[in-house]
Amino acid sequence: MRKQSAFLIAYGAISALIAFIAVIFICLRTLHWNLSISILVASVFALFFFVLSWFRGHASAEIKRITREFHLTNEDLANITGMKASDFPIYNNKLQLILPKRYWPKILDALQKYEQERK
Repeated sequence: MRKQSAFLIAYGAISALIAFIAVIFICLRTLHWNLSISILVASVFALFFFVLSWFRGHASAEIKRITREFHLTNEDLANITGMKASDFPIYNNKLQLILPKRYWPKILDALQKYEQERK
């Protein structure tokens, strides 16, 4: 759990740093804003990207944890989520999340409900 938390923070921080640098350069060079406004706008974007990356990492880890904990197959995942079995390829006993990230909250919600029913 601690290792996963450190990974999520590092993943979010790297994403935030890249977003901050990109937005700073856009604000300074393209929009010709002053430094203080550019830093403020870049900080807001960095915070947004940190939260977004953290959530994506958390959702991925939770989906994989529930799948592993209950030994779910791709057919089981399809039945639980109402999606196709081909959306959930499992290679070497590990779920590969190939679905677009916009579907992850729906999948996570369905799996968390499944987990609550089983416990």
